[in-house]
Amino acid sequence: MSVTQIKFAKSGEIIEVEVGANLMHSLLESGRPVASSCGGDAVCGKCHIKIIEGASNLSPESDEEKDLKEINEIHKSERISCQTQVLGPITVDASYW
Repeated sequence: MSVTQIKFAKSGEIIEVEVGANLMHSLLESGRPVASSCGGDAVCGKCHIKIIEGASNLSPESDEEKDLKEINEIHKSERISCQTQVLGPITVDASYW
């Protein structure tokens, strides 16, 4: 099992996750709230997370994610967490943490 890290920008806290882990599930499992009304079904776009560092260490954006970001006017530095896999170390932030 290969692991990588997610760092939280404001607190500096670091959690370890398996490479390929879903970002939204990893955040929820660490006790961090993630906004969502669709439960991770790529419908609402509310689970967007700002990527401070390591954007290249995430899975490429799917067509669904690109569409959700466009429809909801989500900034290019943010990712729809339910549609994103963590492939290497990243630093993240959300307005509600």
